[in-house]
Amino acid sequence: MPWIVLAVLAVVLVSGGVLHLRQRADLLAARSRVLELEAAVHRLETIAADALGERPESRTARVARGAARAAVVATGRLREGGVGGLVSASFDDLARFVTEDRVEIERIATPDGTITILFSDIVDSTATNERLGDKDWLKVLRAHDDVIRREVGSRRGHIVKSQGDGHMVVFPDPLAGVRAALAIQECLPASRRLRLADIHVRIGLHTGRVLSHEGDYFGRNVAMAARVAAHASADEVLISDAVREAVVHAPALATDLVATTELKGLAGEHDLWRVTTVIPD
Repeated sequence: MPWIVLAVLAVVLVSGGVLHLRQRADLLAARSRVLELEAAVHRLETIAADALGERPESRTARVARGAARAAVVATGRLREGGVGGLVSASFDDLARFVTEDRVEIERIATPDGTITILFSDIVDSTATNERLGDKDWLKVLRAHDDVIRREVGSRRGHIVKSQGDGHMVVFPDPLAGVRAALAIQECLPASRRLRLADIHVRIGLHTGRVLSHEGDYFGRNVAMAARVAAHASADEVLISDAVREAVVHAPALATDLVATTELKGLAGEHDLWRVTTVIPD
């Protein structure tokens, strides 16, 4: 009966291999989550230190670090998987991102509740994390976040959510959002760390109402922005028809139709446009 023994042994080996793969996948997911939390803690530590006028190593900053870690665990609700994960989120989930930052978004929105929404994330971030290792990947995330914050802040934007390599940002008008997106793409290679790490980002924007006069919040336009971003390729800025209509005549900008496609959960077909900076002759 040697064949029975061999068959049993084969089953054991296969089962062990499957279990190993599952454990490895779980480990990678957990490690990615830890890195995301570390990046968020770093941002909160910096804010706390700046506000207190102290170095991050001071006793007060160490206390702030503990509070920051608790806050990150409590409030880190951006769905895993960056923009790709947001494509499958329900409208209610996406609308919740808006309600969690209600005061700032109401300040930015126009009187009819319209804002411009930007989503971005790093392309192939999991593979890049594996290639660089956790320590260098965390440094890359910090450098990436620095670029996002600087370019968003200089154009009156507001970061609603940032976790890991993904960001959700709102702007008071479409042109400010588009110019920020293009500036981000232009500035990323200027960072030596990001250039050596071969980091590439995709960005999508949509303009629409997220607030109603009755105080209700809509997830549909937030979802539209996430789905536009999910269609973008590396180093690309994609915009919806609504954004294009607002910026098509702006100087030094060019738009090209790249796709007419269905977007999950949104009726009909939608034109997606690539926007680029025009360099004067």
